[in-house]
Formats: sequence, C-alpha cells, structure tokens
Amino acid sequence: MTIQSQHAAARRSALRRECADVSAHRALLCALILAGARGAAPAAVTAALMRYWQELRLASVTQRRWVIAELHAAVRRGETTSRAWLPVAVGETDPGLVREAVLGYLGGTPVSIERRELATGDALDWIRRGLALNRVAVFVALLQLGDVTINERLAGLRGRLNAAEAAAVWHAFADCDGTPGGDFIAEWRTFV
Repeated sequence: MTIQSQHAAARRSALRRECADVSAHRALLCALILAGARGAAPAAVTAALMRYWQELRLASVTQRRWVIAELHAAVRRGETTSRAWLPVAVGETDPGLVREAVLGYLGGTPVSIERRELATGDALDWIRRGLALNRVAVFVALLQLGDVTINERLAGLRGRLNAAEAAAVWHAFADCDGTPGGDFIAEWRTFV
C-alpha cells in the first residue's frame, strides 16, 4: 500500500467517524430538546443525562460545543425551555461548557423572578449534593453573576468544597479584586 493510498484510507475513515459523530450529536441534541420540552416527564431529563454521559466519553469538547451552540439556537427559537440545560450543567466536565449551561439554565432570556429563583436553588443544590460532575464550574458560574444575594447563599456552601475545589474557585477569581466575586474570595480566604 502506497503512502497516498494510506492517506486516502485514513481520510475515508475519518469521514465515516465524522458522519457517525454527527448522527450521535443530533441524537443528543434531540434528547436535550425533549428534556426541556414543556410538560416533559422527569424520565426525559434522566434519559438526556444518560445520553450526555455517554457522549462525554466519546466526543471532544469541540464536538460538544456544536451541541451547545445548537441548543442555544433551539432555546432562542422556543423549541425547548431552559430546562434543557440541566443535563449539560450536571453532566459536563469542561468548565466553559458548564458555565454556559448554568447561565442557560438560569434563563439567558428574560424570565420571571420566581423561575430565576427556582433555577438558582437547583444550581445551588447541585453543589450542595455533589450532583454536578464539575461543581467547581457551577460554583464559579454562580459567583461570576455578581449577585450579592446568590453570593450569600454560596457562602453557606464553601465548606462543601474540598481544598482542591476551593483552590480552583479562588484561582478563577485571582484577578477580580474589587468585584463582588473578588470580595467573596478575599473574605473566604480570611476564614481559611
């Protein structure tokens, strides 16, 4: 087999994988949209989370970003609700994607005060109960909102984080002096 034929075979193999990936990503996107549908049963959220975990093992961050971008568009078009972000926020490991999912779950579009409060309570519960695969990213996303009332609620969860998790949160706010998040971290460090 020549070098050229080896390269051609590798390209065909990569193309087949990419086509399979697109199919898997579309299936994940459909599961997320169904999980966020109005009146969706809790089983739909569980199924989407299980599919997300499966995809997490197989897909790169770049591939998962495509799903996130498509989910943003679906929520904007009204095809699903912000509840579709729950499996991503809980099941993702990449800090940037978790942050996007948490913010999406809280309601990227104007939402009622009651809906925002319930969503914030859910996100705090993910930290409290250790439900999120990357609870540091959930903590950081909430702290980056700069909402003093949310920060007060986060203060009660600082002790739930281990030393490595606390250090990761502190690192995320290393250059944020004078901001609500930076002040929160400075106060936290005085207690440790």
